[in-house]
Amino acid sequence: MLTNCHRAVAGVGVALAALTTTGIPAHADPLPEFCVPAGVVDNVCTARLTSVTADVVNGTITGAPVGGGAAITLAGQGDAYLKSTGFGDAAPKPVQQWDETIDSVSQLSVDQFDPNWYANAKTRVFMPRTLNDLATQFPPNMLLVRFTPDDAQPGAFRLVSIQPTPPGNSIS
Repeated sequence: MLTNCHRAVAGVGVALAALTTTGIPAHADPLPEFCVPAGVVDNVCTARLTSVTADVVNGTITGAPVGGGAAITLAGQGDAYLKSTGFGDAAPKPVQQWDETIDSVSQLSVDQFDPNWYANAKTRVFMPRTLNDLATQFPPNMLLVRFTPDDAQPGAFRLVSIQPTPPGNSIS
């Protein structure tokens, strides 16, 4: 009988430990101060970054907003990365490579019957890291980002979209 009691107490302890470690969600950082109400819709901030650095290990980019403010760290999935807009035929070489990368990766088949599905899926998953590295080569003020707080990654914001756009184009 004592053994069953110890098991019951141990089971309750394990259950409580599980609740305390999984039941507490991470707390997202609030939007930065430079995200003024005119630039925030549905808790998504839009900003143009002066330049960025890439962290290939964590798959993030960090950049300072045009006009000042603290640098922000951003991370996102492949669908947040959009082809450039507004350049016509005069896109800088890194922007051309950005667009070519998106085109080539989006055409990769991940169908289970494709013999290259695994390699193709890895390429798709790691595309943001490739594009982040290209973004470090962009001329100043060329990167337009939309982001929101991220409960899953405190200290970083979740990219809603990221797109090379010439500095003269308005933020929309």
